[in-house]
Amino acid sequence: MATDNVRTSSGLADEAEQTAQEALEAAQGYARESGRIAKDAIPSIRSNVEEDAKEIAKDAAVTGRAYARNAVNATGRKIRDFKGQVTHAKDSCLQYIAEEPVRASLTAAATGAVLMTLLLSLTRGSRSIK
Repeated sequence: MATDNVRTSSGLADEAEQTAQEALEAAQGYARESGRIAKDAIPSIRSNVEEDAKEIAKDAAVTGRAYARNAVNATGRKIRDFKGQVTHAKDSCLQYIAEEPVRASLTAAATGAVLMTLLLSLTRGSRSIK
């Protein structure tokens, strides 16, 4: 093979899904932390309820927005990185096909045969279980 660092499209898709999940979890964590900060601040503002509450609410909102912005920016960076990896994988595949057309065709045929065999065995296996 032309390069040892080629990833499958399903592997890249799994990585993108994991990246999105991590970004979502980060955003949820930031939101929980903002809520916790606001809850912790409530007892300390009892004396000057109106002024202090407004200021803390503004701070919590700013903090929440900053956390959300950071999560969105991180997600954007990861998506851009993923697109770069997909482009690199595509270019590597095209280069390999151009350099080794016969070997690439045989590899594709063998991969298709293996996948068909797996699918047929799975469908037969599910029928016998029922």
